[in-house]
Amino acid sequence: MIRKQLTVAAGALPGALVAGLVLYQSNGLFDWADLPADDPGSRLAFAMRWLLVPGLALLVGVAVATRRAFIPTAIEGTRTPEHYGLEINLRYNQNTVEQVILAAIAWTGLALTLPVDRLGLIPAMAVLFAAGRLSFWVGYRFHPLGRAFGFVLTALPTLGAYAWLVWWAVS
Repeated sequence: MIRKQLTVAAGALPGALVAGLVLYQSNGLFDWADLPADDPGSRLAFAMRWLLVPGLALLVGVAVATRRAFIPTAIEGTRTPEHYGLEINLRYNQNTVEQVILAAIAWTGLALTLPVDRLGLIPAMAVLFAAGRLSFWVGYRFHPLGRAFGFVLTALPTLGAYAWLVWWAVS
């Protein structure tokens, strides 16, 4: 059990460090992203543009799972298919649906509450989401514990956004 926990921590810790560094440096790293005007409609449109990234991460997963569904050992459509690759795709898709919903709520909330000069956090979160989903998927294909880096890279920025939104709501 300890070995599994250390393996997960070995993936999660670098994920947390990368996410923290990218978010901390987001204004400089993403200064090429045109920030919106300081009105609610423009802010929401900005967030919606960047929400295409999580949507595409899910679309790719669905497309790959659809293609794999024609493999003879996977075509029966059960929740736990015999084909390992399809099973991993389905698990990726389920987790990505969860992450997309959480990100959509968080990013629209951030778009409406952050100071406009800090909205560069949203494109930073989109890049982390894409990198996180890819590394989650690839890591999972090697071993289920290999998904930790990608999971943290995807989920930690969203968790931070929720913390900010709760703080903003109560202050």
